[in-house]
Amino acid sequence: MSDKPLNKSRRDAVKTMLGGLAAVPVMNLVATAAAYAQDLPAVDPATDPTAQALKYVADATQADRAGAARPGLPAAEQVCNNCQFHQAYAEDGWVACTLFPGKKVAAGGWCTSWTKQA
Repeated sequence: MSDKPLNKSRRDAVKTMLGGLAAVPVMNLVATAAAYAQDLPAVDPATDPTAQALKYVADATQADRAGAARPGLPAAEQVCNNCQFHQAYAEDGWVACTLFPGKKVAAGGWCTSWTKQA
């Protein structure tokens, strides 16, 4: 054991907490990179409860985008490929989506959570 006494100041406690919080995004990037390396399964709107709740469709032209219009772009231009929740991973018209962890969605799809990219 060390003969050095433990410093119990608030400043040191805050530094430790901030250091721990800074490590969380780094760990998330490592986990996300591993998920991209895998061949992700496609979301099945017929069986996936999240897809049903968000009214996800693989073909945005089949969705009632005008009835559930979201601000940012005209309803006809709202697709998964220009949504804030899609990730850079793309394979043959499919993208990973943070709303469907571990699954991929059609780049031309749409759901009621569509949000314009910043």
